[in-house]
Amino acid sequence: MNNYFYKSLSWLLAMTLCLTVSLSQTQAADDNNFPAPPFDSLQAKGAVLLDMQSGEVLYGQNPDEKLYPASITKIMTAILALEKGDLTAPVNTSKLAREQEGNRIYLEYDEVQPLEKILYGLMLNSGNDAAVAVAEHIGGSVEAFAGMMNDKAAELGMTNTHFVTPSGLHDDNHYTTPRDMALLSAYAMKNGTFRKIVATEELPWDGLVWDSLLVNLNSMLWNYEGATGLKTGFTDQAQQTISVSAKRGDREIVAVLMGVENRMQVRLESTKLLDYGFDSFTTERVARSGDTLQTYAAETAEAPLIDAKVEQDVYVTTGRDSGAKVEREIQLHPPTAPYAKGTKVGTAVWKIDGQTVAEAPLYASRDVFPPATLLSATTGPSNLLFAIPLALIALIGWFLLRMRRTRRRPPFQNRYN
Repeated sequence: MNNYFYKSLSWLLAMTLCLTVSLSQTQAADDNNFPAPPFDSLQAKGAVLLDMQSGEVLYGQNPDEKLYPASITKIMTAILALEKGDLTAPVNTSKLAREQEGNRIYLEYDEVQPLEKILYGLMLNSGNDAAVAVAEHIGGSVEAFAGMMNDKAAELGMTNTHFVTPSGLHDDNHYTTPRDMALLSAYAMKNGTFRKIVATEELPWDGLVWDSLLVNLNSMLWNYEGATGLKTGFTDQAQQTISVSAKRGDREIVAVLMGVENRMQVRLESTKLLDYGFDSFTTERVARSGDTLQTYAAETAEAPLIDAKVEQDVYVTTGRDSGAKVEREIQLHPPTAPYAKGTKVGTAVWKIDGQTVAEAPLYASRDVFPPATLLSATTGPSNLLFAIPLALIALIGWFLLRMRRTRRRPPFQNRYN
């Protein structure tokens, strides 16, 4: 195997790293004994509180119930546009986009605006016309874009989600869960441009037929200390929905509530959840990206010692006054050489009282080749010209030795003469 193979394999493995860490931590955290919240329950049909650093679910009320998301759907629409589009590209308004109902930024048929400006209209004023314009610009059609939304949902581990529209206008087959939406929200907030857009409180809008001041419909931005985003929503079927993030100090958390009766109630319950998250928990970084967590011996002359590295920051969330002691366990299982730099060689597991609270894959710090032997030294493509003459020399030597032994054999004697 040549260096190109090793580099390609390393790149593919690295692409899956970010998701592997965050999902494993989220799944591991569900059984933690966290401090009880200072409220019995919420009126929301479903809710989740997620620590955005550790990925741990701190609170869940019907976290996996399929519910209608309304306009918090636009979180997916916006992040897809940012990942696949050019912010300066012109977006043309179709007849379908122009005719959308509900919240709009009043795009006119054939109106052209840059994608970045359309995204502000999408996320601040929750423009349904903007959502369709974005979908057609990125996907070619609403249907094709919905397919992209569902592909992204699957990539992020949103296992109980199905998107039909880019806006969140009601469709019986358009649904998600509080847990899935929290995963999406935490992912989207890693994008700096997305974070900037959803934190914007107001922005002047000068359209072809509508001039106005866009005021962010997420009133938590100025009603909750440290609020950083994301999005609100409403339809008759979904009722009030919200995904709201907030940051205090080094910690950032996100609360998702779905199926709340009115705006005041969704704001009160969001505040309850966020306060509970900040007041009752602490989050500790237990490993930094690039840390070597174990060194092990490899059967190779080139690199007898290999570092097993974690390639993303790893955090653990615990109850603030729990006195919990976090212990680390390393599980190494490197494959048989050869293998590439970036190959998974083990897992680091963090536990509290024997219970797993976080885990992260460990990766080889460099390429590992097989032990140096005559065969391994001469069978690579780059050494082919050396290997063939060497094999011929060995064959000739064997033939000459055989001939020499034949000459020394004593003449045949008949024992009966």
